[in-house]
Amino acid sequence: MPKLQLSIFDKFMLLLAVLAVMGLALGMVAGQTDPQNDIWIAFAGLAYPFFLLANLIFVIFWAFRRRFIFALVTLAIMALGWKPLNATYQFFGDEGSTVKESEHYVRLMTYNVHQFKKYGENNDVSTRDQIFKLLEGQNPDVICFQEFFTRRKGEFDLIDSVKKRLKLKYYYFVPSVDNNYEAAGLAIFSRYPIDNKGEVPFSQMPGNGSIYADIKVEGQLFRIYNVHFQSISFQKEDYDYIDKVTTKMNTEYKSSRRIASMLKAAFERRSEQVKIMKSEMQKCKLPFVIAGDFNDTPASYSVTQITKSLKNAFIEKGSGFGKTYNGAFPNFQIDYIATTKDFDVINHHVSKEKLSDHFPVRSDLRLNFSLESDDEY
Repeated sequence: MPKLQLSIFDKFMLLLAVLAVMGLALGMVAGQTDPQNDIWIAFAGLAYPFFLLANLIFVIFWAFRRRFIFALVTLAIMALGWKPLNATYQFFGDEGSTVKESEHYVRLMTYNVHQFKKYGENNDVSTRDQIFKLLEGQNPDVICFQEFFTRRKGEFDLIDSVKKRLKLKYYYFVPSVDNNYEAAGLAIFSRYPIDNKGEVPFSQMPGNGSIYADIKVEGQLFRIYNVHFQSISFQKEDYDYIDKVTTKMNTEYKSSRRIASMLKAAFERRSEQVKIMKSEMQKCKLPFVIAGDFNDTPASYSVTQITKSLKNAFIEKGSGFGKTYNGAFPNFQIDYIATTKDFDVINHHVSKEKLSDHFPVRSDLRLNFSLESDDEY
């Protein structure tokens, strides 16, 4: 067999391709690697979509250069990471419609409403009304709000607005910020009566945590968890710096180090929060849905572990990248709906109206379990 002849250019590109494959491989194992044990793999998991794109470009490049062995090896390595690939991108899906196909389905939404205001702005009636118009059009049976905001009275008494405008008269609201005038926190609103409710607190940061509500639909009792995991907590100057890096390729050591430190802290805090949540879920004897703002990407440790053994609604019925964050970074899917095996996921839809710093996620679910079900998860 004749020896493969490579030009200097090909050798240089091969070096870049090897680096891209190494990054992809690290990103592929991020879902199984606790950031508290290896933080660098967590960073690779965050960059997984970019490594994936780079390797796809190299496949096309090697095919164009007729270096088919390199293209096949790259494809084989990409195929080994089928699970994170499947969680990141879906080719075919079902978005459903604004009207449920069956009254027996439960339409569930999750939405981080950023206190009903646009990023960096104050509360205004226009944004509030646009959000309610969007939600009225989706007609949810149950909605999980993160960063829900309400005042005790007046035009921003939003508990009253949700009950009246969305016809969701049952609710459970746990504020993380509360005074005599206004409050903000996690909320679950339901068309169905709430049989039981509770809180799963996370100790590290106010505003993060989980609440749950047990609801009964057609004689079948199940639990809904609403979660809000640790965010990166970037400030305006951090987003300005990221914009400068991406548009002008202008980096600063101090700013880069600050952002890396914030990412590291968020990875590690989410790891702790996921362990708390997993312990809670394992004790639950009811079928359940978990939904909310996970603040992490599909290949990450936190998302992989929290949805392990569950049906991820995006994997079941989503399409494309399923982007749910309306911001500069991380510009990926960070809001999720997942269920135990007792549900059938009918569809998955992400509304693209830019009213909050997140997009709302909607899924219709079919209850597929009996009242006698007492499996533990």
